[in-house]
Amino acid sequence: MMPNFLVRVGRLVLPVLMVVWSSATAAAPARTVILVRHAERAGGMSADVGISEAGRCRAELLAKMLADAGVNRIYTSEAARTQQTAEPLAKKLKILPEIVPSKDIDGLVSRLRTGAPDGAALVIGHSNTLPEIIRQMGGGSVTPIGDGEYDRLFIVSLIDQNQATVITLHYAGCAPGGLGR
Repeated sequence: MMPNFLVRVGRLVLPVLMVVWSSATAAAPARTVILVRHAERAGGMSADVGISEAGRCRAELLAKMLADAGVNRIYTSEAARTQQTAEPLAKKLKILPEIVPSKDIDGLVSRLRTGAPDGAALVIGHSNTLPEIIRQMGGGSVTPIGDGEYDRLFIVSLIDQNQATVITLHYAGCAPGGLGR
């Protein structure tokens, strides 16, 4: 008699527990990752090449844009231009950027997945790394980034281990004489 009773209770309780668990899972905040390419480089492709005057202006604009976006983690590559692009926002938010080698996309994606779900992470990468980072986060493929293109900003919401939504935006840079592309 007792085992039958337990089976009936189990049949009633299990579906309720599954609904509660799935609701809790669905209510978990999505991880948000903002990805941008480094600002305009001063010339050359080596890791020690920094950003140009237009790049410094773009980095300042990015800092103003993201100052209230809830960024609490910043990741850059070992290249000077990614670190210089991050510098204005990092100073404003008092965040020390974490340097992850550009070849360690797996390690970066792992950090993005396991980081705190509150707030947003900013990744400043390269034209050849950003599409792969987005793909590995489950965001599918994005249009390749051209060599002279510095204005794309991706907002990725990690939904689960293999799925993400991606919003692509463009943000202004600086042209000689003022704001513009």
